Amino acid sequence: MTEQERQANRELRVLDEAHRLGRISRDDYRARRRRLLGALCDSNGVTARNAITPSPGAARWAGNERDTSADALQVLFPARGGQARKYLVALAVVVVLCALALYALLRGD
Repeated sequence: MTEQERQANRELRVLDEAHRLGRISRDDYRARRRRLLGALCDSNGVTARNAITPSPGAARWAGNERDTSADALQVLFPARGGQARKYLVALAVVVVLCALALYALLRGD
């Protein structure tokens, strides 16, 4: 983090505190915050870090190289990692065990 960013963070904390305590209005707070954040932008108005970057699939889909519904679905609903799959398998096992327990209860074993 550069010294300019550290200074901006300090000023933002002071600004937040003043707004929280009611020393400045919401509109004044927003205007000052906008000026502080604008000072961190380069001459083109682009910040050093861009939080949102397009995925490779979105770029391919937007370029219409292959305009299929499968590509559209991959862009809209990207594949999840193994963690979500683990939860799904665990849920399926619990459902099966509950069904077996209910069956055994109703059968009278």
